[in-house]
Amino acid sequence: MSGSTDELLHALASQAQHDARNINLLFAACDGIQMDQLLATLRTAHFSPRGQSVQGSDELLNVLSQRSWDLLIFASKDHYSTELTPAKALDLLNRLNRDIPVILLSPGHEYHDPTHWLGIGVQAVLPERNHELLLLELDRVYAQLQTRRELRNTQNRLAQLQQRNQTLVESSPLAICMLHNGLILHANKSFAHLFGYDNAEHLLEHSLRQLLEERFRDDLDQILRECDHSSSALQRNLTAQRPDDTRFEARFSFAPSEYDGRPCLEVEIITDFDASEEIFRDINPISGLNNHQAFMRALEVACNNARRGGQDRNLMLLTLDHLEVIRTEVGIDGVDLILRDIASILKQKVSRAHLLSHLDDNSFAIILHTADPNKAVDIGEQLCHAVSSHICQVQNTAIHTTLSVGIVVINDSAPTPVKLVSRARMMAESLHHGNRPGNGVSLYQEEKTLLSSSDAKMSKRLLNALKMDRFRLLYQPVVPLRLETPTQYYEVLLRLMSDSDKEISPNAFIAQAIEPEVLVELDRWVIKRALSELSSKQNIEKRTHLLINLSGPSLRSAELVQWLGEELRRSHVPAEYLVFEISESDAAVDLIAARHFARAIQQLHCQVCLKHFGSSPNSEHVRKELDSEFIKLDGSYIQDLQNRNLTMESLEEMLAPLKQQNKLIIAPLVEETRVISDLFSAGVHLVQGHYLQPPREQMDYDFFEG
Repeated sequence: MSGSTDELLHALASQAQHDARNINLLFAACDGIQMDQLLATLRTAHFSPRGQSVQGSDELLNVLSQRSWDLLIFASKDHYSTELTPAKALDLLNRLNRDIPVILLSPGHEYHDPTHWLGIGVQAVLPERNHELLLLELDRVYAQLQTRRELRNTQNRLAQLQQRNQTLVESSPLAICMLHNGLILHANKSFAHLFGYDNAEHLLEHSLRQLLEERFRDDLDQILRECDHSSSALQRNLTAQRPDDTRFEARFSFAPSEYDGRPCLEVEIITDFDASEEIFRDINPISGLNNHQAFMRALEVACNNARRGGQDRNLMLLTLDHLEVIRTEVGIDGVDLILRDIASILKQKVSRAHLLSHLDDNSFAIILHTADPNKAVDIGEQLCHAVSSHICQVQNTAIHTTLSVGIVVINDSAPTPVKLVSRARMMAESLHHGNRPGNGVSLYQEEKTLLSSSDAKMSKRLLNALKMDRFRLLYQPVVPLRLETPTQYYEVLLRLMSDSDKEISPNAFIAQAIEPEVLVELDRWVIKRALSELSSKQNIEKRTHLLINLSGPSLRSAELVQWLGEELRRSHVPAEYLVFEISESDAAVDLIAARHFARAIQQLHCQVCLKHFGSSPNSEHVRKELDSEFIKLDGSYIQDLQNRNLTMESLEEMLAPLKQQNKLIIAPLVEETRVISDLFSAGVHLVQGHYLQPPREQMDYDFFEG
């Protein structure tokens, strides 16, 4: 595959490591088609949606108390048949202080003037038929909601940490005070005793300047001005004096902080310090450069300065290519010699205006005092050339070394320092994807940009991946909980393999932009491979049944049913060994086609499983229309049960009609022993999840056969 495809696969591999985002939706004044279409659309966009319909204000008030909801979606109407209107819903949410964005769906494809609705608090007015715009806006509104929630959680944690910090300050053996405009807001007992006071109350509103020897007072004024200008931490050696005129020399450390809601400086005083030892703590002993600890402090200061605007920087991470191979050739001591060589080259080539560091994992980092990322890339390329042109001599062995350089911009949108380093490292590692040897520079960009620009080519790339045998099948056991049967059940899971043999879930690459014909082709490939696996004598004897997921376009493919019949005859696999899983949202969007498809494959004696059951307000209607042998609950119910957000009474009430109709009920995403006992009590027949066994290439689960 091409280099650009490899880059895409790398981005998909990174994205695939994150599970689909759960999103809980409330619908008001929406018909069944609108709800089901939106749920199906969200499911193709890496969401795991679950919806519930409300008809009136009392019902809305009741469901709000049941769980946490993410969005309230209204259909735009000239006249609402119930008393629940968008304006009344907003009033209710405001009265309850509930942060739930309200979205209004306008009919058709056109974008209507949203001024009135935005003015009363609706977050967005979207045309229901423009699926691309709908997804983009819903994703934006949901992301903003998550940010607000994270902010509230962070504020709560910050308040707890501030309280804990205050307790630690009080009990600390270090002399600490809080300073505002040069005056002491607060001091701990150690500070008071160090300066010869019985308690700290005598020092409140006292000027720190008056506690210093007179010749150092101007130095303190300069320090306070620097801290106020740069909001950075500073250290100085100063001499203090007590009321009895005794003096002592100490290291004063100044750092931005907050006390009682007011910005201030936290001042720590250390006496009898060894300055050389203090400096040594910040030096990497191999290279003599700043170590990881000193670098992270400097990076935090750079991030804080950049967030205030006007002080953008670039972070450069340099990793030694093929380090393990070099270590095998020259040993640990030889690697140290090579690292010293590289450090020497970097010292010569990197201006003293930039901060050069040697991190603990044998990589180097530079905080470049330039805001231009193109200039940072040029510097990175120059350093790569300088190192690749150098031969390191380790005893009698000549070692040729190269670097991979990842660059991240530090600006007012900068995340945490740890996240910045992680992004830079990811870009350095990306230079080894697709059999690339490194020795280059890669500038970080948001993955969304790469993926969105590649949507149009994804269908061709997936077909190319099929031709190149880049897909694999994994199997996860679906374990009987209440069934006494010799039958073994496995769900078939498709994975795309990246160049580095990472498994990429379909959730990362099956999106709405994929052509329907390609999705049908992928389904055919899975069915054919699954039948080949089932045709072995061992699986026939074990009565192994496979649950196979089908995409929405396959439900509308008459040719697929005919092709399936021919494949079954060719493979000699009993048709009842295949259980086809149909998503509730896919079925609800085109219920007639889904019903015809289900009946057609049941006539072939295959079985049907309705999955994601309970995610749609129309679940009961879909269940009745689609007469499936199996029902797989939506995973959100199992998560709610694990989190104690779902009661056993509610679960049993939901399962009662399924049991009356003799449906075989499957619970996915089972991760705890306690949940298994709850599911058994509720009458669930089969369970599936990583707790029992994660997906594997072999069907080797014990199934309690002894």
